[in-house]
Amino acid sequence: MAKKPKRGAPAIDMTAMVDVAFLLLTFFILTTTSFREEAKVEVDMPSSISKTEIPATKLCTISISNEGKVFVGYSDIATREAVLKRFAAEKFEEGSGDGFTEEGARYFSTLQDFGVPHEKFKAWLNGETEFSLGDFPHDGISPEVTDSTAMTGNDLKDWIRWGRMADQRMRFAIKGDMEADYPVVENVISSLQDWDVNQFSLITTMEDGGLVEAE
Repeated sequence: MAKKPKRGAPAIDMTAMVDVAFLLLTFFILTTTSFREEAKVEVDMPSSISKTEIPATKLCTISISNEGKVFVGYSDIATREAVLKRFAAEKFEEGSGDGFTEEGARYFSTLQDFGVPHEKFKAWLNGETEFSLGDFPHDGISPEVTDSTAMTGNDLKDWIRWGRMADQRMRFAIKGDMEADYPVVENVISSLQDWDVNQFSLITTMEDGGLVEAE
């Protein structure tokens, strides 16, 4: 009598399931607000009846507080990482060994917005001050030239340029407080136009609730 061939135990390929699990974990880490720092500036925006929704990605938002302080925020973590590397490449002397600490760079990647001038940036992110990373004062980013001879001082233009270099499809939006002085808003618009950014959105509060943009 012929013997029946032995059959091995059935095996289940878990590779696909593990891949899905990691993808879901990554998604929740990147989107959960508890992993992101709260916004550094509160803006009381004017209202409108526009119904255009704000894009969730590839967006650079320039906020103006009621005190006229300017803040910059990038929607994507990859963009934050790219602009910080660009800052180090352009502002630190080559071969000097200057750079940002791993902790400072990781913290920056979690920020919704920031308003620290260039000259204080390294000290802030490298923990070289009496303040912790989260408690460091944000005095606002200059949107105008402060040295007319050297044509320097407009830090905002650097952040606009670095944002575009990080992502050519970057969109820009201005979120201004209704109490903000118009000259500050004008300087922000001029900074955008200096880089040929002539299309940008104005973020307002929808009259029946919610955030919208008006181009």
